Amino acid sequence: MKTKILITLCGWHFIIDRLGEQTCKSIWQALVNNLQKTSHVTVLEDNFMQAELWFESNQFDDSDHAAHHISQRLCNELNQLVDTSLVRCSDIQVSAQTVPHASSSHEVMRANKNCVMKTLYSDSATELNDILSNNRLEPYWQSIQHVQSEGLFGYEALIRGPFDSSLHRADKLFDAALANGQQDEVELHALQTHLNTHTAVCSTQKPCMLTVNISPKLLFSEHVTHLLHNHAFPEYICLELTEHVPVNDWASLQEKMTSLRQLGYQIWLDDVGCVFFELETINIAKPDVAKLCITIISQLPNNQHIISELKQVIQAVHQYGGKVLAEGIEHENQLSIAKSIGVDLAQGYFFDKPSPVKIPD
Repeated sequence: MKTKILITLCGWHFIIDRLGEQTCKSIWQALVNNLQKTSHVTVLEDNFMQAELWFESNQFDDSDHAAHHISQRLCNELNQLVDTSLVRCSDIQVSAQTVPHASSSHEVMRANKNCVMKTLYSDSATELNDILSNNRLEPYWQSIQHVQSEGLFGYEALIRGPFDSSLHRADKLFDAALANGQQDEVELHALQTHLNTHTAVCSTQKPCMLTVNISPKLLFSEHVTHLLHNHAFPEYICLELTEHVPVNDWASLQEKMTSLRQLGYQIWLDDVGCVFFELETINIAKPDVAKLCITIISQLPNNQHIISELKQVIQAVHQYGGKVLAEGIEHENQLSIAKSIGVDLAQGYFFDKPSPVKIPD
């Protein structure tokens, strides 16, 4: 059965702003070519600036089958080409109709397109709600190491679904949350899980530093305020601001960060160099630690342009007394370069993989 398929990347302009038009044209062409090869589709129209792709195919039983298959392939291909956080920002929409069909006009298909995440995770709501209502999120920790002087700094707190769940992997868990409009709920449950785990560990052994991810907007939540004001070890918690959406009101956020620092918390910026957190942001926020994007670190040690840019970031952070962390260190030569240009902290598979937290009895 012949099927017409529309793909729209509604947030494509965010990716162009971040990576530049020329780089995005290369990504776009690779995406088109790969989809043609892996999904056996024929390109009808290719509009880079409007971020629209129109395909036709005889490979699918019906329009639902086509939409689900293309959604899955599209996410897989994009994840190979750009950072995962950028994929989420791209807001992929897909529409499919059998041809000929009365409703297969461009206007109707544009009106009927659906979020890819909703297509891929349409059956995940029950499982996700079961995980949240029964407090089944699992905390994992990964070590953070000193670079200039050897030794353990602390850990980053990561969250997973139950081991026996289809949402065990973090990307599956958060994609399901996005599909079901429960991003904030999952993040709040994760924060509470991490703080409870940290309290249990610090109450029975020497307190340890722990970084916890949180989106800037949730710092204004009454629930989050209550959790943070009542945590027993705030001086051992680093709040790592994530970059999934841009910050539009830095004045209010700076005021909130000041009040949290007065309680003892550190403020970190996650994924500097990816999406919305850039050198300008560092100069505004002055984080205690600027965490370099894993995509940038993966290009060490061969990309001299990246190394030159990193030196500027490190100099800017050190100038006001902050530190810089390199995330995603996998090889000794990456660590050597990071050390030589002044990086203070590092984490990655070179040191260890995230592991479940053993809570003391």
